Amino acid sequence: MVKLVDKDTNKVNYGVHDEKIEFNWHDYTLHNFWDKRVSKLKKKIGFHKFHFVSFVTSEFVIGLAFVDVATVKNVFGYVYRISEGLIANWQKTIFNHTIKFTDDFDFNKIEHSSKNCHFLIQSNIDEGNIKGTFNFKNMISLEYQVELNLANKPLRVVNPIDFDHWSFTEKRAGLKVELINLKINNEPIFLKPSEILAAIDWSGGYFRRATNWAWSSGSTKFQNHLIGFNFTIFHNNALYPENAIWIDNDREHIRDILFKYDYANPYKGKIEIYTPDERIHLYFEPLGQKSDVKSRGLGLIKTNFHHFFGIYNGHITYNNQKINLPKFLGFFEMHKALW
Repeated sequence: MVKLVDKDTNKVNYGVHDEKIEFNWHDYTLHNFWDKRVSKLKKKIGFHKFHFVSFVTSEFVIGLAFVDVATVKNVFGYVYRISEGLIANWQKTIFNHTIKFTDDFDFNKIEHSSKNCHFLIQSNIDEGNIKGTFNFKNMISLEYQVELNLANKPLRVVNPIDFDHWSFTEKRAGLKVELINLKINNEPIFLKPSEILAAIDWSGGYFRRATNWAWSSGSTKFQNHLIGFNFTIFHNNALYPENAIWIDNDREHIRDILFKYDYANPYKGKIEIYTPDERIHLYFEPLGQKSDVKSRGLGLIKTNFHHFFGIYNGHITYNNQKINLPKFLGFFEMHKALW
C-alpha cells in the first residue's frame, strides 16, 4: 500500500498507482497564496470530492453524481431513453451535517436520508465492487452492484495542480454490472445486467478555484470484448493524463488527446476526439443533455456545466490493431466552475 502523502516530508506521491492507497490527505500541510500554513478547518473545507457512476445499454443512459464542496453537497442524475428522451431528471443540494461522504476512495461510503431523498453508496476494493441504492421522491429508484477491483486496472493518478495543490482521480469504463434494479415513478424498467456496462469516477483533492475540463467517456461490447475509454483535456492532467483505453482488463494509458468541437453550439456537427497520430479518432453526436448554469453562495460558486449523452462511433488502436467501433452510447461533458 502506498501513502498519498509522506507526513515527514509533506511530499505527495504523484503518479499512476495500481496498488491500494492510504488516503491520508489530512497529513498534508496546505499553504495559502502567501505561503502561510492554513488551519485544519480551512484545509478540510478546501478538500473537494466527486463521484460519478453511469450505466449504458443499447437503449438507456443512466447517470448518478455526488459532489462535495465541503459545506454544501450536490446530488444530480438522469435517465435517458433513446425512444423517449429524458424520462427522469433530478438535482438536490444537501447541507453538510445531513450527509456522509468519506475520504477513503478504496473504502468509501456516501450516505444520506431525508423525507424525499435517501441513498447509500459503498465501495470496497477488497470485496471488488461498488454497491448503491438511491431513491428520490419516488420518481427514481435505483439499486446496483458494479464490479470494481484492482484487477480491473482502473486508472488511478495523482497530479500536481500548482505549487501547493494536487488531485487524485480514479477512472474506469467498460465495467461489468452484477445487479441493477430501476423504477421510474414506481414503475419497474427491466434491465438485464449482462447487457449493461458501467463507468465510474472517484476524484478528490485541492483543486484550483477556477476548474475547467472537457471530458469524454464510453463503454461498449465488441466481438465478445468489453471496451471502455476515458479522455480529458484542460483538467489537471498535464503530468499524468487521465486518458485510457480498456479492453477487458487490459489498460493502455494515453498521453495526448485532442477535442474538436464548436463550444458555442455543440449540437452543430459532430464532436471529434482524436490523438495527433490518428491512433484514436472518435465522433460523438449529442442527443440530449443535463446542464447546470448557475451562480450560488452570493456568486462565490459558479457553474457552467453541460453533460451530454449521445452516440459514439469511430476507431481506436490497441496493441497496434485498429478496431472500428459501430455506434454506441456514451458521454461528453463541458465543465467550467469557480468555487
